[in-house]
Amino acid sequence: MKLKSVEIKKAINNMSLEEKIGQLIIAGFTGYEINDHISTLIDKYKLGNINLLTRNFKSIEQFHNLVIELYEKVYSSTNIMPFISITQEGGMVTRINKEATFFPGNMTIAATDQKNTYEVGRLMGEELLSLGINLDFAPSLDVNNNPANPVIGVRSYSDDPEIVAKMGENFINGLQSTGVIAIAKHFPGHGDTDLDSHFNLPTINKSIDELLALELVPFKRVSHIVKGMMPAHIVFEQMDNVPITVSKKVITELLKGKIGFDGLIISDCMEMKAIANTITTPIGVVKALQAGQDQVIISSTIDAQISSIEEVKKAVNDGRLSLEEINRKVEKVLTYKNSLVDIVNSKFLEIDYQEKEKILLNKYPKEFVQKIVDNSLTKVKGNKYYCCFNTLVIAPSPFAMTVAEEQTTNRSIIKEINDSLNEDFKVDTLLMNVNLTISEIDNILLKAKRYEQVVICTYNAYQFTNQALLVNKLYDAINKLYVISLKNPYDILKFKQIENYLCLYEYTPTSVKTITKFLKGDLQPVGKLPVSLNEKITCGASIYVGLDEYPLSKNLEYLDMLKENGIDRVFISAHIPEMKPSFKQELEEVCSYADSLGIKIIMDVSKPMMNSFKMPKVYSLRLDYGFSDEEILELSKSKDFFIEFNASTITENKIIRLKNIGVDFSKVRISHNFYPKKYTGLDRNEVIKRDNIFKKYGIKVMLYIPSNNEHRPPMYEGLPTIEAHRSLRMEAILSEIRSLGIDEVFIGDSYASKEELQMIKNFDYETITIPIIINDDLSNEEITLLEKTHYNRIDQPIYFKRSSCRIDGVIKPHNQIERKTGYITIDNSLFKRYQGEVCIMTKDLEKDERVNVVGKIACDIETVNFIKPQDKFKLLIINKVKK
Repeated sequence: MKLKSVEIKKAINNMSLEEKIGQLIIAGFTGYEINDHISTLIDKYKLGNINLLTRNFKSIEQFHNLVIELYEKVYSSTNIMPFISITQEGGMVTRINKEATFFPGNMTIAATDQKNTYEVGRLMGEELLSLGINLDFAPSLDVNNNPANPVIGVRSYSDDPEIVAKMGENFINGLQSTGVIAIAKHFPGHGDTDLDSHFNLPTINKSIDELLALELVPFKRVSHIVKGMMPAHIVFEQMDNVPITVSKKVITELLKGKIGFDGLIISDCMEMKAIANTITTPIGVVKALQAGQDQVIISSTIDAQISSIEEVKKAVNDGRLSLEEINRKVEKVLTYKNSLVDIVNSKFLEIDYQEKEKILLNKYPKEFVQKIVDNSLTKVKGNKYYCCFNTLVIAPSPFAMTVAEEQTTNRSIIKEINDSLNEDFKVDTLLMNVNLTISEIDNILLKAKRYEQVVICTYNAYQFTNQALLVNKLYDAINKLYVISLKNPYDILKFKQIENYLCLYEYTPTSVKTITKFLKGDLQPVGKLPVSLNEKITCGASIYVGLDEYPLSKNLEYLDMLKENGIDRVFISAHIPEMKPSFKQELEEVCSYADSLGIKIIMDVSKPMMNSFKMPKVYSLRLDYGFSDEEILELSKSKDFFIEFNASTITENKIIRLKNIGVDFSKVRISHNFYPKKYTGLDRNEVIKRDNIFKKYGIKVMLYIPSNNEHRPPMYEGLPTIEAHRSLRMEAILSEIRSLGIDEVFIGDSYASKEELQMIKNFDYETITIPIIINDDLSNEEITLLEKTHYNRIDQPIYFKRSSCRIDGVIKPHNQIERKTGYITIDNSLFKRYQGEVCIMTKDLEKDERVNVVGKIACDIETVNFIKPQDKFKLLIINKVKK
């Protein structure tokens, strides 16, 4: 057959309403050949576009023949070329998963040379076109800046928006150079969610300015080259109160208007539960078209597909959708289809299958991508691996983590290793489940203790925390332990103390070969980390109910202020000794209002209090006292909330005991106490000691810091966890959070100021900030040096933290006095090549004529001691004093 372009205006004038709607729907079906499902949609409902998945793929020849038949059937029904689409991202989201090239995923490529991205896009486009695919729902341009993200992760290039933008641009140029249309997704960014929109409706509370600085950077960069974009099923609260999918404010006003994108806008699947379980698929389809989308995907269910088509028809007839708007969308679709006609004819329909097979089975792309995956193997830390005969390799079987991924059977590390064993390469292997039980952990540990060296491959241990528990137990028991993550590199956040850690970014046939090469000693890791392996610090505040000082009206106002400042969680105690009789009624109103604002509640309860009032909707239930192990087990089974333990009262033995009776610790959190009475707070080392225990079990830890704005009665002395924090500036406190092993920081006092809330939300937790007081006689050169961003020398001495800054000009000698602990110094011109070096003294040293003392720290020396070699730090000038 041969496709023909259409005269667009004439075609639209001659099309029935059903035919026009058919051009706006992209539908899928199950099966390896045309069946009644897809035939009904094409013949009766004039469907104009098909979306294919792995459920349609058995072999490249079968798939090719199916696509040929789909072209013929759609074209004979509509006289218009169909979009034949697929989601072929590479890596874990690969629909054509055998015979043809198994392309690497985004993060894998990002761990190598960025230039590889263009060639991957080009080669992928050639193979897709040889199978008749003319539209690919790729690339993902999400900036993955949330390690807890369950659906994006390694589908993102990086947590750096500039890297994502550049690599996305390269891929799009490569893919579209072949003629295949690229669809960039998931606008305006799915990277900072902790929910999967296949199952839930994620909500993000970010301002447009915050989005423009991060999430929107890649989409703006590619808006002038990419031919299509896909919005996300996410509510961005500060832009609209409905999912982006159906938001005219975002689709029309932001994407089309402010960003100026005029290409195809195609929805994500409208059967995803973020839509289906909220506004429903048919209503969602109409609202998406009303919002400005050009086409919608309905991937699976014929009932949903037909009811959606009927709802669109009804919306046109009752005026919710104008015929003029439908015509404009159809005109855009036909324009893009006309641009594809010649290339689909020449590269697919008019050449023999044997010619296409040469492209699909060509060795070059397969060798090229294998080299990419080999080069992506990244050593994060540790010693060089040497193969020895007393080695055990533990690895899981792969499986789909999300609906976006596909179940596959053609990959197994254990099988690949066992097939490669010979006289020179002998190791033992052990297959483990991804979601391990305690008894499975014990059995693996028992076997592993027989070996001198163990290599364990983890698969999303960040989410399946019993894998992390196994790693931690192996670390304590095995002489040499190497951990290789097979998907998200964030696994190490659950076992930070291990010495040897390497990353791959996918569990695919190519990565299986890479692992085997590495274990045999034929490959050394040369990849670079595309993301930071520090978890995002979550921030919260506190509200106190039933106290005279905190009336209900003021508490509700404070909730509004929290919402406005992007704080999405709040701690509420339900058993304060001083609370009024009206406490329960006020608590109910506060919790109800917080829920209406989308603010998560951490509720602190004792067993007696829990039995005396109706439990509100909570995010986390903090169990204070009175709960038996059996009651804790029952509470942990709730799908509605986490349970939270008091760090002061939970021991490692208690954790083990609760695990043994079946408590799921992926649903458990830990929070430290706050201490209203002065001198009762904890020591930093005690907090670190306890947190190290909690981290072994993959538990997130929350800590309280005091506000400088208003302290809670009756002591009015602040509510810190750590005693030293009671009198420190907030910048100094926040600088310690990373080093203390803390995941969440809450202001314990009510009411924090707006400035404090913004500070904890936007603080750079990767940089240690040291407040300092300087002398009032410093030169401009010295002040400029102090205000620079500093990096502690890798060869740090024991006497001071050392930042080798340099500056043009001369630092004149002055104030050459004894250098005491906590003093800030700058080397002057007498120190020749060291002139300009900034140091923070950590021990007392004698006077040196070559060194100027320019100020002193305004915090504890312990804060300074958290600065490790190569750490970034900055000096915050808070005051000047006369020398």
